[in-house]
Amino acid sequence: MILSRTLARSRIAAGTRPGWWAAWGPVMIDALSLAAVLGVAFPLLIGPLSALNLPLPVTIIVFFLIFFIPIQIVLVVSSLWATRSRWVESDAPPSQSDHDGGNIPRT
Repeated sequence: MILSRTLARSRIAAGTRPGWWAAWGPVMIDALSLAAVLGVAFPLLIGPLSALNLPLPVTIIVFFLIFFIPIQIVLVVSSLWATRSRWVESDAPPSQSDHDGGNIPRT
């Protein structure tokens, strides 16, 4: 999330539109970084959770809060910044080629 946000903000400020890989590559790097962090955290959490002997629904809620929600936050925010960096604002009216095969009459 930090890498994709930082790169997207600098590209938006510079007024450059990155290619697909340049915009979505940092999102993939953010996802892999998060997977690595959560992969390290998983074994560290299994021991205490096993020792607590929590009921299954509580264990599911704990895993949901620790793993699922952070993954969603990082991926959604990173994707939003990647999309914002590739966004092209167009105030021009649609051209003839924008219509289906040019068969729609212009107004």
